[in-house]
Amino acid sequence: MIKRLLISLTLLFSHSAAAVDFEDIWDAITSCNWFEFIGDVDDTGSKDLDGYDYGDSEFPDANSGNFDMIVYNMDGFLECIGGNSTSDFKQIIDTFDNNPKDLWLMQEVWNKTKANYLDDDDKLDNDTVPYRSKHWKGGSTSFGNGLLTFSKFPFDREDRDNNDYSFATYEEETFNNCAGNDCDTEKGFTVAKIEVTKNFHVHVYNTHMDAGREDDDLNAKAKQLDQIADMIAAHSNDATVILAGDFNMAFDENDNDWRGANYQAWKAFFARVGGQHACQYMLSGSDTSLEACADELQDTTDHVVVINNNPNYTLDVSNYYISSSAYSGLSDHDPVFVDFSWVKH
Repeated sequence: MIKRLLISLTLLFSHSAAAVDFEDIWDAITSCNWFEFIGDVDDTGSKDLDGYDYGDSEFPDANSGNFDMIVYNMDGFLECIGGNSTSDFKQIIDTFDNNPKDLWLMQEVWNKTKANYLDDDDKLDNDTVPYRSKHWKGGSTSFGNGLLTFSKFPFDREDRDNNDYSFATYEEETFNNCAGNDCDTEKGFTVAKIEVTKNFHVHVYNTHMDAGREDDDLNAKAKQLDQIADMIAAHSNDATVILAGDFNMAFDENDNDWRGANYQAWKAFFARVGGQHACQYMLSGSDTSLEACADELQDTTDHVVVINNNPNYTLDVSNYYISSSAYSGLSDHDPVFVDFSWVKH
């Protein structure tokens, strides 16, 4: 708890120090709900966020179909240490509940109070996305990983980290490499084996990677992608895979700085695991390479990857775009939207 408290206070004062003058700093400090602040520091372990138990429903076999997904960094720290306001967080939930997607992959849900709003039927109907990973609040020295996967399709959310690499149950992995303040979290990735139909399962990877742009950060990011690639090669080599989240990896083939380094890391990743970035599905003509993607889809931190390792099914991206006026200004990230179609061979 002592380390968690020190980390929290460091975040508080570093956020306040970015203010313009003493009055702004004082406002930032006094705006903090200290009962909530201490409660966050003192609370550990995992929490059930309602939803259905695995096996409560299933979808029959089919020869084709479609589904959609939103990927959203929720900015879910306490507001006084840099997160969005409670009202903005609630508005995100309300907006989703009014126009839900079949999959909702979240990052930065670190504050337990905000996470608890996702457990409130009055804010998010239990039937909207009935299958929900548990909120991991961390151990005695960290804040957890901030990752949540909500789904219309069944998956078994039990056994958060039991090294069940069949993915029969939900799996969480912490990155082996990190840099700077990112080492104070449990950034990593999760895998949920989503049952789109009785016979068509998709391994959905949700991740949040290192945030920096210095050499140490770039090296950590490359190694984090390698760790994900290792998992895919070892345990998803015969599965349909969706990998999505906040990679903090804008890229540019022609950049001589950090964007160029990220581009090289992306190319090395695809050389290992195959697949395509979702932006490549939006290209027409003969050039469908990663570097041909639209600038606005390269110059973003949040990304989606599709890997078709299952010879019996093909998953395609029919639409991929960033931002929506309905979510404008509610987080420090724009949401990413994907429409998928699939066919059985």
